[in-house]
Amino acid sequence: NKMWQYSQAQFGNLYRKTIVEAKNIHLFTYANVVDILAGEGVQHISSVTVKNHGGKTHTVRAKHFILACGAIQNARMLLASNSQASGGLGNEHDLVGRYFMEHLEIASSELWLFRPFPTNLYSWEYGVTRASAELAITEEIQEKERILNGTASLLPLSVGMHQKPRMETWQDEDPRKSSESLFKDWSEADEAAKSEKGTIERAFQLNTRIEQAPNPNSRVTLMAEKDELGVPRVHLHWELTALDKRSVRRIHQLIGQQFGIAGIGRVKLMDFLRDENDDTFPDSTNGGWHHMGTTRMSEDPKKGVVNSDCRVHGISNLFVAGSACYATSGAPNPTLTLVALSLRLSDYIKRII
Repeated sequence: NKMWQYSQAQFGNLYRKTIVEAKNIHLFTYANVVDILAGEGVQHISSVTVKNHGGKTHTVRAKHFILACGAIQNARMLLASNSQASGGLGNEHDLVGRYFMEHLEIASSELWLFRPFPTNLYSWEYGVTRASAELAITEEIQEKERILNGTASLLPLSVGMHQKPRMETWQDEDPRKSSESLFKDWSEADEAAKSEKGTIERAFQLNTRIEQAPNPNSRVTLMAEKDELGVPRVHLHWELTALDKRSVRRIHQLIGQQFGIAGIGRVKLMDFLRDENDDTFPDSTNGGWHHMGTTRMSEDPKKGVVNSDCRVHGISNLFVAGSACYATSGAPNPTLTLVALSLRLSDYIKRII
């Protein structure tokens, strides 16, 4: 079992007052970066151009610049700032935008227990801290099987059968409306399960949460179409690999074997996992909204966009913050790690100013 616990902290609520009242921070809203300009030789950033939807444009100059716009937008701005470097800033080796990673989430199998097992350990009702357990494979076996790290959560099968894939419920451009649609679907699935007669309390849907193997073909690129501010829109090509598929399949095969050995129950793989020669994923495959990669970290400029200080290779004063710098995605949510990386970058900037 691996335990999950989510913080209820909302950064906007926690830190808004501190930022607004800080003497050494100037916060500008509605100031969208539309271009990053470098000096001669493209080894030093001289300014950024910002613009609002009212048509006002300003130039901002500083000693150091940090892109902290998320993995997709960070890559977009580097690629779009191509007036002095045809391929975009920091893109000498065609790595900006590549290795886009998500946390793959998909219903993968059914667990049928021989006898009911009353516990709330695997639900978000466990304990006062709202924690939950998920089934996982030990590190030793992961290494032996050469598979990625992931977990399987338990959902009553009677509920899972009524839930729509997240890709179907999250379709509105307004994320608030999509969120409402998602939670509405979950509530309706719960009610449908309660109303059914003969619901089996020992059957569960196992849902995979797993890291994605780094893949250079999974990437962000620019489109010809531009947004209202004149910046090219992006095209996201999210591509999974045979290792991703084999890892999902093998995790559930191993869980099934252990349930059988223990005499507790049986696991039934979903149809898309049964053919071991099929590396494709169904359309219901979902990400965790955890965008990572695109400006991956490496000391070698031929293998990454930023160095260990999150500085863009070849440019002395341009940095990238957040999960865009991840070289691998890991299995858990990325927030704690990206905050730690950002604090580390902040300390580094303070030392060199």
